[in-house]
Amino acid sequence: MKLAAIICEFDPLHTGHKRLIDYAKSIAEKVVCIMSGNFTQRGLPACADKYSRARHALIAGADMVVELPTVFATASAENFAYGAVEIVKKINANCVVFGSECGDIDVLRACLDKLDNADTQTLIKKEMSKGVSYPKALALATEMDVLNKPNNVLAIEYLRAMRNSRCNAVAFTLKREDNYNGTAPTEYASSAMLRRNSELRSKYTFDYVIQDIDETIADKYRQAVPLFLSVATKEQLCQTEGVSEGLENRIFNSDKTKDYEELMEQIKTKRYTRLKLQRIVLNYILGIDKETVIRFKNANFATPLLAAKKSAAHLIAHINNGIDEVTQRADRLYYALAGKIPDSAFRLSED
Repeated sequence: MKLAAIICEFDPLHTGHKRLIDYAKSIAEKVVCIMSGNFTQRGLPACADKYSRARHALIAGADMVVELPTVFATASAENFAYGAVEIVKKINANCVVFGSECGDIDVLRACLDKLDNADTQTLIKKEMSKGVSYPKALALATEMDVLNKPNNVLAIEYLRAMRNSRCNAVAFTLKREDNYNGTAPTEYASSAMLRRNSELRSKYTFDYVIQDIDETIADKYRQAVPLFLSVATKEQLCQTEGVSEGLENRIFNSDKTKDYEELMEQIKTKRYTRLKLQRIVLNYILGIDKETVIRFKNANFATPLLAAKKSAAHLIAHINNGIDEVTQRADRLYYALAGKIPDSAFRLSED
């Protein structure tokens, strides 16, 4: 293999991610990371800005880092995977490498086949009609334990996007050795654990990562959310990507004098997971409506180049460099929250 693509967030990068990069390097000559920018799929700001996280990836062994545009980076698993796989095709990657709790690509493909079965789809819709969330409906309809794990679900969406777009890259998965939703690490700690518990960082991540983590940015964002929502109209909320079934009314009628946590508690329902609500709120703030997503999916969207080693300079020719208007808005918000002006000038890094 000549070029491997890793779809990632590195929020923050840790020893498990280093293991994934090393695995990709054992398969291919060069490794390109397709990474979320300043906001992530959690619907919250990243713990370090995108240029710092791109530098972390290079130090950990990657050869180049490109940005997954914000419209896709903050989206559902389906659209997150769609945008990432489109970039895999743009850069002519020979393989895609990702982590999963399952660690077995054949099992993941079998899950995809079952999910796409017409009878399974009927059962999923039946479960969702009862008011449960989509992830819960998947698990109930299929009775497959694999679908109870978030990275397995995302991996299946990568495989679906690769199949639907006729992507010729070969898929590889590495078994995750951490407990994503746990409170205590095993051999590895997840990014979620490291964001929650700073005491774990010295053991499970690296000094060059720790020095760039800024926990105050997410706190400031949460403080600002009720203010952003206080000026929203029902029409704007209705058009926001992810909003359906009258959710705009719950958001509009919520008490904006409450803090972020109380506000989310008012809005949530059995149908909408907390992560989905966080993404919806961010979509409103960044102006990502349903038409925006359709437009991006029908366009040859830009792929910002964040970092590259000199030995990978020849790969830059395959990059549709530039930055879209939504990602620009996201960056302005992030750096305003961070209280700094970004040093965004791209430079080739020494190997």
